[in-house]
Amino acid sequence: MRFSFFVLCALSWFGFAQLVQAQSPSYIAYLNEGSLWAMRSDGSDMRMIAIAPPNEAIQDFLWSADGQHIYFAVGTRFYDAALATGNLASGGALNLPALVSLDRLELGRDSATIIAHTLDEEGLPRVFGLRIGERGARELSVDEYNALAAQPSPIVRRVGELSVAPDGQFALFKDSNDLTEELFVAHLETGRRWQITDLAHLAGFELSAEEMGGRFIIEATWSPDGRYVLFNPGQSCSETGLCYGRLYLVEMWGGAPRQLSLDMMISLPGEWNPSQTLLVYDDETEIVLSDKAGQTRRLASGSRPKWQPFVPVEAAEMTAP
Repeated sequence: MRFSFFVLCALSWFGFAQLVQAQSPSYIAYLNEGSLWAMRSDGSDMRMIAIAPPNEAIQDFLWSADGQHIYFAVGTRFYDAALATGNLASGGALNLPALVSLDRLELGRDSATIIAHTLDEEGLPRVFGLRIGERGARELSVDEYNALAAQPSPIVRRVGELSVAPDGQFALFKDSNDLTEELFVAHLETGRRWQITDLAHLAGFELSAEEMGGRFIIEATWSPDGRYVLFNPGQSCSETGLCYGRLYLVEMWGGAPRQLSLDMMISLPGEWNPSQTLLVYDDETEIVLSDKAGQTRRLASGSRPKWQPFVPVEAAEMTAP
């Protein structure tokens, strides 16, 4: 029995490695010790793209639409790093109001606007837009942001919210069962529904979370192919009520969930590769790669990993060192 178990594990890992290698590994950019790095999704060709200036750190970054440049922020300054050569150019400057700090970056769907998500002194979100290469930014209204931002995958956060599967046939939602929230899937045509989680039998809940009034799901969403559901339950909560939990993957028909992370997360990672077969995220300051079957591989130390957008074969060959 033990021999069979190890054979199955080896075959499963071999299949995962074959999946990664068969996809002409794209680059993953990430932060490590305040500097910007990149590597292939199989862990090869690891290299530093840009080092942070003394006493400063690179706060966040994003890929250009063609996957050949990386824009990153140091304070309120933006830089443009060429992936193939490492050459740096000015990417513009974000002149923020006083007491407003940068949280994260997003590339507008026009491929020419950097969207800066910031927090003011009271922790309230404010969003600014900056044209690449220009100085100064303007604050975006809700309508302006929605017109520029890429459409995120629907995430279920509250009871009453629905997330429709990519094939349009099923809906994901959560409902209360006594003092516990659980995830359900329903067939939209027939109305048949079934429960896919059972938090009562899931380990890792701390007393701080139990005292919030029962076990619950923080966020849940579909995998790109609609065969699986990613979720993180509220397993630990701070004194201010901020809750977080480990990352899990469960089949849309239910069954035993697979734990993907050791560390706890406030929100779900959304970094699927262009072919939507591999998920990358950071866990305990390490970059982790997972397939949709829950097989994981730890690649390097770092945080905030982001996939290189799809690039044509010709451009990929030009990128190779």
